[in-house]
Amino acid sequence: MAGFRPESPSANRGSDLHDKADRYLKGELNMYPPEFQRVSTHLMSLKAKHALSEQKLAANVEWAPCDYDAPDAYFRAIIDVLYVDEVDKYIGVEDHKSGQIYPEHTVQMSDYVAVVAAHYPGYQFRTRLIYIDQGLVTKPKVVEAVMVKPIRIMLDGRIKNAEDDTIWPTKPGDHCKWCDYSIKYGGPCPFTGKRN
Repeated sequence: MAGFRPESPSANRGSDLHDKADRYLKGELNMYPPEFQRVSTHLMSLKAKHALSEQKLAANVEWAPCDYDAPDAYFRAIIDVLYVDEVDKYIGVEDHKSGQIYPEHTVQMSDYVAVVAAHYPGYQFRTRLIYIDQGLVTKPKVVEAVMVKPIRIMLDGRIKNAEDDTIWPTKPGDHCKWCDYSIKYGGPCPFTGKRN
């Protein structure tokens, strides 16, 4: 979705970091990028595990795997880091984050498990967040295969609510400073992020 906001240095930096991590994990860069110094040990361990990067995965409405560009794709995700641990029998699902730490990041990881499980059914999953700027790699969150169905039910509910909603009331708050629809960026929303 094209927004009203001009390109931002922060967003461009995040894209650049994702690109560098992708190139490193694919072996296009011999040395980890300097921006990853604070998480370099973890990044090197991912490379040693032959982790895949920037994996485009999708599932249809029945949560069966499908091509990312398939017309019947119901949920799509680009997974920053994906690897299969054949020894301990789990799938690693990880995401690079630049900038701040937000609680929504853990929800995003659950959503990723919902689609990854379509491609790797029956596995246990271990999710982690890699906060580049903070030098923080979260402890693995273990998601057993039996939890995939409840995760999908919750995600289906959120998607249904969004599809059924016909009124989108504004909820002004601090998040307005990032919203493409804010009047600050030439959008149609009159709120600037200040609480009324």
